[in-house]
Amino acid sequence: MGFLRVLLLMVLALEIFSSAWATDATQRNALKPASHSSKKTDKQTAQASKGQLPKQIMSAHTEDLRALMLALYEAHPEELAKSTAMGPREMTEWVFDGKFGWRFDALRSMQDQQALNLLFDEQFQGDHVLALVAGLETSLFHGYGAENEFAIPTEQESSSMQTLSCTLRDFQTRYHALMNGPKSVPMLQQTASQQLVSSTLQGILLRIPFSRGQPCT
Repeated sequence: MGFLRVLLLMVLALEIFSSAWATDATQRNALKPASHSSKKTDKQTAQASKGQLPKQIMSAHTEDLRALMLALYEAHPEELAKSTAMGPREMTEWVFDGKFGWRFDALRSMQDQQALNLLFDEQFQGDHVLALVAGLETSLFHGYGAENEFAIPTEQESSSMQTLSCTLRDFQTRYHALMNGPKSVPMLQQTASQQLVSSTLQGILLRIPFSRGQPCT
């Protein structure tokens, strides 16, 4: 009986040790940084858009901007409060799924570069998140030759794509420069928000054909 008891205790101890070792190994693996191969690179993002129809690419742009608007409203409730008492998600859905033709009274119906320029206007006291997203979304579908994000034509002119890319690159540079500018609006000065906008723009730009042999003017 004594021998069987000792043997049973040894088996039990072995099982406990094995379980503890497996748990420790799992925790160590969870703390390891993701491998480089698991990260989506810029090259992969650009390649993913190849072979897609312009309407499909525009849909990807729209989803990026939808996510950006939600993230910025969550980070800057003071901007959301300028437009509505709704929550960030409800406001984002209202903007993207509403039937307003992307013309908002809060932006005086401005679109494209006019809406984006409100971000650099020190007199503008309105919703900077709305101005940013509405300006970018309308710049994109107009650049693709449509009046809305659902009517993107199949054929695209390379010159139009070059112009759109240059316009967005210029805006990206101007927005980043706000970090050292006189603006007191938190969304326009906080590094985290600027990086979020820049990374979203970079993802959008990677999908737009751009010929480096034809520099922006």
